[in-house]
Amino acid sequence: MKKLKKFEIPMNQIIDTGPSEIVEKFLDVSEIENEKNHSLVRIDINMIEYPLFTKSTSKKKNQIIRYFFNRSKEAYIQVNPTSGDYIPGELEERVFIALLKIMRDKRYNSTFYTTVSEILTSMGIVQDSFKGFYGRISKALVRLSQTSYTFKNSLYSNKIKGIIEEQINTNIMNIHMISMRQAHESEKELFIDRRIKEIIKVSISEHFYDNIIRKGYLVYDSQLLLSMENPITRALYMLINKLRFNRMYIKVLSINLIKRIPLSENIQKIGRTIKVIEKSCEDLKKMNLITDYKIIKNSKWIESEFEFYFNESHNALKQTYFYDDKNHFDNLLITHTDSGVDLPNDGNKHFEAVKAETIDRIPTNEKLEEILKILPPKARELKTLPKVIKDSIRQYGFEHIRLVAEYMKIQKVGNIRSYMIQALLKGWADDYIMQKQKNNTAKAGKNENLKLIEVLEEDTREVEITEYDIEIKNFIDSLDLKNKQNLEDQVYKDYIKMCGSEGKIQKMAFSAAKDKLIKDYVSKNFENITAEVAKNKKDSLEIEIIPKESSNIKKIINTIEVDINETQDIKPLYIEKIEVKKQITAEMAINRNVEIRKIYRNMSMFQLDILDILEGENIKEVNKIIRLLNITKFFEGELGKLHIILEYDEDGESYIKVTQVTA
Repeated sequence: MKKLKKFEIPMNQIIDTGPSEIVEKFLDVSEIENEKNHSLVRIDINMIEYPLFTKSTSKKKNQIIRYFFNRSKEAYIQVNPTSGDYIPGELEERVFIALLKIMRDKRYNSTFYTTVSEILTSMGIVQDSFKGFYGRISKALVRLSQTSYTFKNSLYSNKIKGIIEEQINTNIMNIHMISMRQAHESEKELFIDRRIKEIIKVSISEHFYDNIIRKGYLVYDSQLLLSMENPITRALYMLINKLRFNRMYIKVLSINLIKRIPLSENIQKIGRTIKVIEKSCEDLKKMNLITDYKIIKNSKWIESEFEFYFNESHNALKQTYFYDDKNHFDNLLITHTDSGVDLPNDGNKHFEAVKAETIDRIPTNEKLEEILKILPPKARELKTLPKVIKDSIRQYGFEHIRLVAEYMKIQKVGNIRSYMIQALLKGWADDYIMQKQKNNTAKAGKNENLKLIEVLEEDTREVEITEYDIEIKNFIDSLDLKNKQNLEDQVYKDYIKMCGSEGKIQKMAFSAAKDKLIKDYVSKNFENITAEVAKNKKDSLEIEIIPKESSNIKKIINTIEVDINETQDIKPLYIEKIEVKKQITAEMAINRNVEIRKIYRNMSMFQLDILDILEGENIKEVNKIIRLLNITKFFEGELGKLHIILEYDEDGESYIKVTQVTA
């Protein structure tokens, strides 16, 4: 491992502009009583990634903190309190989480109305304790609105799909305290309850709101977050959930966690700081939010790392949160009208832009009906098909599913549900869609414009770019001219064979979609292609990465990206060893005929059996099947030389059948 210098990343700057005093720590938090599915909140990526709320219990007045994120000091965040006040801390973070829940309840308007009592209820404070909190909540709201943040090369924006490369000065939100006397006519109805003396008008700042209503957010259970008495545990949980995505294992440098939570960076006391993180790790383990963790000291504490382990249940919960929230938000988009709530500045105007961007992926009953009209009449008899169609519209878009349905009608499909799943998974209708788009373009008098073929590109499907995708791209880019030409020739032959004919149209279509076709071909035949290229290079090596404490071995030939945070040993092995491993794999595959009928306690146990049985197969394809099962509960198709039938029944006996296909 690379030895870290003492100050590779600059120490955060703390600027004192006045005397200090200790702020009371917020302690009295009771259990939230709301139903869990109504307590989900969208938290902006910047809130998770960066230390916008201090965890220090000894804040000072007029103290400005600047957090650096690179050695050149060109990327940083500066937190600026208002004159004579403190920067936001634990209480402000809790108040903000509660406001996010209220915003969800108010139909995600960027501007909404609330009261201190409603905030306290959302925070889980028992009503008997309300009186002692009114003043503190009001101060926290003022602090949230008056603290300004300076982002330099650090603020993530979903609009540009990346970091804004300029200095941005913003606050988190604006508030306006309104009494009955100050209220507009349209606001007076909010004072129907005579006990309400003051309402609070909250406006979430544009940069943060834009991420929340688009895709710059992660979904968390506010009830769970607010039940964590330790703010460090809460920050650690949100951060590692973002860092891992859906991985079951991650390794993170301790200094990265320390800077982002944030905690004391004092080099002499770093061992003590790591003990603080360890206590939070124990809390997360007791709450079953992680499976396990390990601390690797290495030579010094400054070079130490944390390993985190997860299981399928964590991914299943994360996915459930995402879909529950997405369904709720999609329903708001569908039912939204221009008038919105009959209050000034209700914020619903933002929905129009989001609705225009996502309308093709919102599964309405009208869209479902249009798809069913195209499919054979017996499709209406299949009770599980509507869910498959709606989930597919969310993933691929309505227009894509409509064309797949047309393709299925032409093919006179028998098993409609199974065929649709396979057609989407394996792209059986892609050539038909490509030709259909080309014909539509020709009718419009734009024969030369083949841009519509881009509907086949991965980015229009909003698929997460994985490490495997990067690996494939790096491999293709690393090829010399001769090997690149040979690969293109192979892909062209395979494409023409699939089309069944070769002509001008096929050549134009291939030319337009060449990059995607090559990428897909390499992805499906990666092992064979890399072996063939390696055979032509005498100095070829296989680099084998062995993650610590893991029995899985990742083999990549010729080209590889190595993340030193996720690997323990790197050993060069000569090509001869590959052939031995292939023989062993082949011998194991001979006895790959399996048939299981079994009652499973949950989907995770079912998926674990599948992963064990399919160990050694293309991990990307196996993961696709696992993801598909979460939606459809059924899969039938080919994987390499295996024919697979999987059916999960949560109320009865589930079925797994894997058969070796003989030539």
